[in-house]
Amino acid sequence: MPESLTGRYAEVWDTRTYYETIGDESDTSIVLLHTAGSEGRQWQYAAPELAAAGYHVVVPDMPGHGKSYPVDWEPISALHDYGEFVWELASVLELGEFAVAGCSIGGSIVIDMAVNHGDDLLGVVAFEGLAKTDSAALGRLSHPHACPGWQDILDYSTVDATHSGLDPARREELKWQHRGSQRVATNDLQASHDHDVLADAEQATCPTLVVRGTDDFYIAEELFDQTVDAIPDCESAVMAETGHYPMMERPSETVELIVDFLQ
Repeated sequence: MPESLTGRYAEVWDTRTYYETIGDESDTSIVLLHTAGSEGRQWQYAAPELAAAGYHVVVPDMPGHGKSYPVDWEPISALHDYGEFVWELASVLELGEFAVAGCSIGGSIVIDMAVNHGDDLLGVVAFEGLAKTDSAALGRLSHPHACPGWQDILDYSTVDATHSGLDPARREELKWQHRGSQRVATNDLQASHDHDVLADAEQATCPTLVVRGTDDFYIAEELFDQTVDAIPDCESAVMAETGHYPMMERPSETVELIVDFLQ
């Protein structure tokens, strides 16, 4: 159950960072990363199942998200920097060799980590993430004067990206999770637009699983295939009747994919 997660704080890059954890610390650790503009609560249904499967689970709120303060009071603007922050968090928590999974920008971040730290990772699972994205740049349109209805648009884009059969209560929960700081959310999306490790993907030496949902219109099939083909030790999977948030839409199936792959 989500209530079995324990919240803690750590100092990372001189920044007060919130994370939740569950499972025996002597078990293999896995770090779970959330989507753009959101927070670690997105993994609250999957994390206990991963712990029950024998993993020590760590779910951080990335800098500026949820209960974590931003580094130097500025939002991060590159997915690579998020990856390096997570790497430092793992060092601070003394996780040793660990696995990492993420969704959306979290999925792209873990691919970046595979490229830069593959020799020291047990494995990487990227849900709805890519080595190179092809989204629209935000630029000045992210300014509230240019887009006064930004929060409502973010709500609609969240709901529209889920499977039509998702429980309405889960859909409302996702909408609430995305009502975070506008600066953080827009920086995340801009960072996603700028993200490109495709040319270096051959350096991803750890086992990698890339997953997409059939109902996720954000992840183009050709870009998904491009990512899979570029990573040397890569497997792929497609989740039926699943949108952009598999850990919220189908937590048990998400856990099953992670566990089967890492074992």
